[in-house]
Amino acid sequence: MDITDMTVKAFTTDKPERAACAPAGPSRGLGRPLFRGASGAGLALASALLAALFLAGCPAPGKTGGREIAPVPPPEKGSPPVAGRPLSGVPAPWGDLAGSLSRLGLPEDRVRGFFRSEGLAFTPRPMETKLRELFGIFFRSDLTKQIQESLYQLGYDIRIDGRNGSGTRAAIQRYQKDHGLAADGRVTQALAKALDAAARSGKVRPLSEYRPPPAGKPDRTSTHTQFSSPSAVASLRAHYQADKAIFDRMERAYQVPGPLVASIMWIETGYGSYFGKAKAAVSLASMAASADYSLIAPRLSDIDRDSETRAYLSETAAKRGAWARDELAALLSFAWANGHDPMEFPGSIYGAVGYGQFMPSNISRYAVDGDGDQRIDLFEKTDAVFSIGNYLKEHGWSGDMSSEDKRRAVIRKYNNSGTYINTVLYVAGAL
Repeated sequence: MDITDMTVKAFTTDKPERAACAPAGPSRGLGRPLFRGASGAGLALASALLAALFLAGCPAPGKTGGREIAPVPPPEKGSPPVAGRPLSGVPAPWGDLAGSLSRLGLPEDRVRGFFRSEGLAFTPRPMETKLRELFGIFFRSDLTKQIQESLYQLGYDIRIDGRNGSGTRAAIQRYQKDHGLAADGRVTQALAKALDAAARSGKVRPLSEYRPPPAGKPDRTSTHTQFSSPSAVASLRAHYQADKAIFDRMERAYQVPGPLVASIMWIETGYGSYFGKAKAAVSLASMAASADYSLIAPRLSDIDRDSETRAYLSETAAKRGAWARDELAALLSFAWANGHDPMEFPGSIYGAVGYGQFMPSNISRYAVDGDGDQRIDLFEKTDAVFSIGNYLKEHGWSGDMSSEDKRRAVIRKYNNSGTYINTVLYVAGAL
């Protein structure tokens, strides 16, 4: 659950109180226009009216019709690699992955059916994006440090630490813009050579003058302005007021403030206006299949230039592929248990789904049936509101939350970014 890499990780020992819920209705398809346009006043008012009319006899959160939602086993550390005995009857490049899923306990006939789905086409983008990100941050530290030193000498304020984080990318982009270059912010050998040449050709600051910036207090004021501007907050306020009956019921069930949940939905998906361009199952299946590094190696030829780099990329692809395989297993299990077609889920590049961008392995842990229709649908607003509330409750939102540190600690379990936390608290306060 992250703007760039969304990833999702006790209130009391008492059970949450039973919440009023809407009567069961016809089955819904995930990601259809009904939910993409769920911010409309008509649907919001209808949801509020149904909630007000249906006052008793509904299942407790986390259950449907008196039965538990079929559990999805969470990914286990040290789970087996993706490669192994292929599953017969599955087209390339999915055979090894299908065999691995069946060994995790998924029914072979349904696995075969999934990999024959129309629209399931391999894409190298998810794994390529992740490997480039990790390679830039963790592998090329010497080159990154060289670039940081040159930028400092040329007058750019930067921390020299060998880590290619957001500050380094921003400094590179400032240099590139100043010199009429494409501002991609990437650490490359070509950039290092250009900076070195520039540093040699003119007057520069000596490295002996560099002092690491003091570790100050974390910034608790900066926000993502596209979500926290006055006009943005006004838009969210209209959604929140239209759906306030849903949030009030969630508050009674979990004692989590409705504005807090609404602000998370706003930041994650624009309150349901954007669930992602990719199909979550396609992204996760492609990333899992990319545990076989040969499938994506041609896309990384610009950085895969020596045996050491290749070993790092190959090992990292195998680890990330196993993670994606476990997330795909959770997504498939959840979809089949709740009567969904797994190919219907729109999602992020790494497979996060729904209003709150839950990773599939967290659905069985925290998602609940808020509207009582005997299925969990994270693209349905009521289920999403109740699921986010349950997540926050289970991660420590309880009792007296007047301490800002306590509030921040809980939200950090949802997203570890300081600016994200600032934005959630600011927007929630504005509501």
